[in-house]
Amino acid sequence: MPRCLIALGANLGQRRETLARAVGWLRGEAQVTNLASSHWHETAPVGGAAGQGTFLNGAAAFDTTLSPTELHGLLRRIENELGRTRGQRWAARLLDLDLLLYDELAIATSELIVPHPRMAFRRFVLEPAVEVAADMVHPIIGWSVQQLLAHLNGAVPYVALLGPGNAGQTTLAESLARHVGGRTIPLASSMATLSGSPNPPSQPLERQIQFLLRGSLLLDARKWPRDGVLAVSDFYLDQALAQAQTELAPGDLEAFRHAWETVRAHVMSPKLLAVLDDVPLGPVVPASGGVAMPGGARRLPVAEASLAARRGIGPVVYAGSDPQQQFDEIAAAIAAMQ
Repeated sequence: MPRCLIALGANLGQRRETLARAVGWLRGEAQVTNLASSHWHETAPVGGAAGQGTFLNGAAAFDTTLSPTELHGLLRRIENELGRTRGQRWAARLLDLDLLLYDELAIATSELIVPHPRMAFRRFVLEPAVEVAADMVHPIIGWSVQQLLAHLNGAVPYVALLGPGNAGQTTLAESLARHVGGRTIPLASSMATLSGSPNPPSQPLERQIQFLLRGSLLLDARKWPRDGVLAVSDFYLDQALAQAQTELAPGDLEAFRHAWETVRAHVMSPKLLAVLDDVPLGPVVPASGGVAMPGGARRLPVAEASLAARRGIGPVVYAGSDPQQQFDEIAAAIAAMQ
């Protein structure tokens, strides 16, 4: 029987009573068994309007014979019956029930995305979830709930931006760093300086090697300051390998891979990867040279978009294609990791 994990939250009304009623409702469902619920955690609101009250957050794990769609419908029905009204995103609410994991399935439809696309970097989700489902595995990242929380607790505060060309990464990185009192790691400006030099690299292999070497120097883990200050880079170094795979001839690609393997072991990995595109609804498939995104969003080339779907790279936030949306999404994700 599938094992499921849900998150519960409320910051309006009689929070504890409402959450207890939601758990009681689930316990009373014939198709829900072996339910375990966490303690309630008092947490600050993330995103949304200022002045909201604090949340009570918790988690529940249970077995069910309901399909993912049926369970999603049940959770919405409980919310509605207990007084939830839907309005502005990230607004205060009487009750929030989110399906985080359904066994180890990965589901992406217009109505339901599982695993929940923001669970992996939200402390207010992971801390209660680890009480009831520490060993459940995120099927895309490949880490357990316990490992995801350990990553939040132990990873160096570093956010990398992955986006298509000319997506405003440097401006966004600078805005985010100012917002959190952090620092920017700019490679775009460094490469622009290189392009304006008397002898700029003209061959694809030379350009990719320069990008790799300069990026690896900026992200050298052996020289990384241990001051706890958040760093935001306007690039994601792994993007160089994805680009090389599409731009370089086989012999040049082999040379680049050798250079990549030489420097990659000493490069700092991000605590959070921010993708400047919308989350794909469905599998990553070629569409006019890129990944088709909903709502006419930008397109990342297939090889680059696939970087965010690899197992073991850690939490990913899909920040959309609008600059203000990108800032809001990533700033909220950074706050949720604290």
